Amino acid sequence: MEYQALYRKYRPEKFSDVVDQESILKILTNSIKENKISHAYLFSGPRGTGKTTIAKLVAKTVNCLNLGEDFSICHKCENCLDIDANSSDIIEIDAASNNGVDEIRELKSKINLVPNKLKYKVYIIDEVHMLSISAFNALLKTLEEPPSHVIFILATTEFYKVPTTIVSRCQCLNFTRIKTSSIEKRLQEVAKQEKIKITDDAIHEVALYADGGMRDALGMLDKLASYSLKEITAEDFLKINGLISKSDMEEFINLILTNKTEEVLKTLDKFDELGYDFSKLIEKLLEELRDLLVLEITGSSEQKQNPDELYSLIMCFNETYNLLKEAANRRIIVEVKLLMFMNRKNKKQEDNVSINEEARTKENEVKQQERKEEPRQEEEKKSEPKVLETKEVAPKVISQEIPNTPNLKASKTYQINEKVKIQRINNTFALASKLLKNMALSKWQDLSGYLTDDKYEEVAGLLKDCTLGVVSNTNIILTTKYPSVIDKIYLDLNLITELLNKILGNTYKLVILSDKEFQEEVLKYKEHMKDENYYSYQEETEEFIIYPKVEVENNKEVCYSNLVQKAIDVFGSEYVEVE
Repeated sequence: MEYQALYRKYRPEKFSDVVDQESILKILTNSIKENKISHAYLFSGPRGTGKTTIAKLVAKTVNCLNLGEDFSICHKCENCLDIDANSSDIIEIDAASNNGVDEIRELKSKINLVPNKLKYKVYIIDEVHMLSISAFNALLKTLEEPPSHVIFILATTEFYKVPTTIVSRCQCLNFTRIKTSSIEKRLQEVAKQEKIKITDDAIHEVALYADGGMRDALGMLDKLASYSLKEITAEDFLKINGLISKSDMEEFINLILTNKTEEVLKTLDKFDELGYDFSKLIEKLLEELRDLLVLEITGSSEQKQNPDELYSLIMCFNETYNLLKEAANRRIIVEVKLLMFMNRKNKKQEDNVSINEEARTKENEVKQQERKEEPRQEEEKKSEPKVLETKEVAPKVISQEIPNTPNLKASKTYQINEKVKIQRINNTFALASKLLKNMALSKWQDLSGYLTDDKYEEVAGLLKDCTLGVVSNTNIILTTKYPSVIDKIYLDLNLITELLNKILGNTYKLVILSDKEFQEEVLKYKEHMKDENYYSYQEETEEFIIYPKVEVENNKEVCYSNLVQKAIDVFGSEYVEVE
């Protein structure tokens, strides 16, 4: 007897055999029970999740003459046997190879013919998204009003490529990935029936490899059974797929994070000699790094790692994976990207050390100066004669530009260091990611809760007029269409930063841009995104915002508008009083 592949041999023969598509099965079985069968269905979802299988089961169920009480197929009646023998009334069309308008016209010419034996003529069009535009147009009218004896079932793995005119004429059912545990259970059942010896670890690896597709899992089991005639182990699976074990991945990641350059290069040599596929290798390393990052963020990790470093390495591997698609020599690309990552990390550590040393030196100088001045200040204090205090009332000069607020803040009472602003924008783009932005957006809605808070209500209202533009692990770019909002945010930057920390759970360096400025920065990023050296992270060494200050009585510092400062310059501070 001719050998049959496992995924064909163990294709579900009834609805109850299909796993993890309960909602879809419920819709279909209820519509059959109530005799409310749609004239056209569109099945969409990942590969190997049962789209074509369920399409065939629907064709059998609507034509079975002896359905059970639970509407299960009998597999024994004349119609069921006819379908098993490739009935001419069940027409399967592969749209990948029959995607022209001529094929659809031929379909239309035969569609009005009544079925030869069955009650319904069922057209199953697989990978329907591959039909040409003219073919779709030719199908439209027929799909909208087919004869009563015809049912269309369209299947696709790329739903977004199907024209909306087709989608609107079908009942759409979305298939989901099959759970890893369900795949493992099915593999154990098949292995037992086929008398294939396989360890639980190997089954788990195969289930993970399948990525929610039962067909891929059974195909891999078939392949492993041919490779090892004894007991199949996880090592066998890793070897034939060019992958490494979890312990080896953890060790390799640790070598990278601890900057052991020579050992990293030797390990890559070893992977190359063993014939590992670097694309698959990086895929698994990304999954492992993602798990490590989640464990660190949730506090569940036993081996403490810096989340920022894990995130940076994830971004490095992601860039490497994209480059491998067009690389002439994949190993060289991986080596160069990892060397750049480790070199950048070393440089950053050296910069941090030098900055810390400089800060400590300045701090020591200040302390020494204070020690020298303390005795002299004490002597001056003792020798000072006592003077009776008198109070003079100076003429009042009232500035209308000063708003009536306790901190006396007015517009434009700050100066932005443009050099640092550009640096901060570049730093944000250098380490930005969509993942971090989505995480921030999920928490951004909590802002509404602070609109009634006595302390934060004003700044929360300002943030409500802003949009999250770009997010990195240290920086945020906010955008707004209101120039006045930019001024107010920079004037209350400390309180804004404090509120963002409460909402997002992290302290960020903030830049706020007008919508026009942001669009210009996005265009610039698109222009230079391929230049890896253009957007590189650099530590800020200067102040970002400078606030002009005027000394008033009781040693309090207050920011004034230009008009008040001008009045002080003209009349002298002893003659000016601000209300």
